[in-house]
This record gives sequence, C-alpha cells and structure tokens, in this order.
Amino acid sequence: MSMNGIDISLWQNGLDLSKIKCDFVIIKATEGLTIVDPQFRNFVTQAKALNKPMGFYHFARPDKYRAVDEARWYVEAVKPWVRQGILALDWEAGDLSQTDWALAWLDEVKRLTGVKPLIYTSQYIVNTYDFSRIAGGDYGLWIAKWRDKDPDYNYDMSNIGSKPKLRWWSFYAIWQWTSVGRLDGHGGNLDCDIFMGDVKAWNLYAGKRTYTVQEGDTLTGIANKTGTSVDVIAAKNGLIYTGQELIL
Repeated sequence: MSMNGIDISLWQNGLDLSKIKCDFVIIKATEGLTIVDPQFRNFVTQAKALNKPMGFYHFARPDKYRAVDEARWYVEAVKPWVRQGILALDWEAGDLSQTDWALAWLDEVKRLTGVKPLIYTSQYIVNTYDFSRIAGGDYGLWIAKWRDKDPDYNYDMSNIGSKPKLRWWSFYAIWQWTSVGRLDGHGGNLDCDIFMGDVKAWNLYAGKRTYTVQEGDTLTGIANKTGTSVDVIAAKNGLIYTGQELIL
C-alpha cells in the first residue's frame, strides 16, 4: 500500500489544501538558523483541520552554521507538533560531502524529540557521497528522482521512468518523483511524492503514540503510565475524557 502527497513551502503561498487531493503533506518549517518559513503555521493549521498526515522539513545550510544549532532552531519551531508529523532534513545545499554534519543534525533532533527524522536528498547526491553512518544509524530516506521537467497531472506516474537506485539504503520511505506535478484545484507546479506505506506506517515514522483514557484516569496518572509530562498531554489534547485517544 502507498499514499500520494505533496511537499510545500512559501512558494505555494495561497494554496488551499481543502481544494486539492493529497493523502499527506510535508511542510517546510525552517532554514538555516534565522528562517521560519512564512507559510509554515498556515499550512500546518490547514493540514490539522483536514486531518492530513503531516511532515515538517528543515533546509540545511551547512556552509553557514553548526548542525546542532540548526537542529535546535528547527525543534523550537516544530515543538508543538512533535510526534504529530514526520520530521525531516533537506540536504541539498552547500558542501554536500559533509555528511557528518547531516548526521549531527539528525542525532541532535533525535536527542531533543525522541523521534528519528528522515533525510531528504537526490539520487545523485546519495550515490556520490558517503552516507554509510546515516543509513547505518537507521535514519529513513526521502529520495528525489525526477524523470524530466514535463508536467505530470493528478499523480499520473505512468511515464515517470525507472525507480530510484540507491547506495547505502536498501529501500526508501518516500520518493519525490516530480517537481512539476499539477493537481486539480491549484494552478502552479507542485512537488509530488509517494509514501511507501499506509497511515499507520506514517505515524510510526512520526513517532506518534496514543493512549486510550480509562475510567478514573487523571492527568498525573496518565503521565506516570506513559512517561509523558502533564504539560505535554494537556497542551496536545485539551479536554481529557474517558475513551479518548490521546496523542503523546
């Protein structure tokens, strides 16, 4: 089973997720050490209202800043939605041979959130540089491989060419197969992606956990049972009632 989706940023300003078909959406959150994407919160709000599986990515600037600093900047921006969406590093700018920088970013995000991010990069990059420590660390891959710049309509993958060929990884979680996707309800180009799994698999990558509230449970009791702080439970779930599935 697989799901079709898109990844978006400020370049899709004005996009209305309710008017297009997508099983999931991955949203640019941050870049470097100074930028939060101007459309980040808007798109997250839309995705949550539509109950769409989400992801949040960071555009790395290894030529400018330290990995751990960029990781902390990113986590601060996405903190309210950790475990509600997939976390990801966009590795496509600067000296891309610095894969130790990418690993340091991934490790720091994992340390801060308890969730392993994916790394996004192209087939050329992943097969040119040494990603052995990242793949060996069990960080998932979001791979970009496009056939050409001819538009593809409504997830028609009949002419996309060969599947990605990978060094280091034996499989990929997500394939970004075009940057010129066209979907009914939106007039511009879109990056289109296919996720190699269902919603349950998506939630596992996101680190999403649930707990069903039992009769007599208190916030403190739930916190003790799940290892999640009272503040986090309350902030993510609002009113707590018996039978509710909490997002932890």
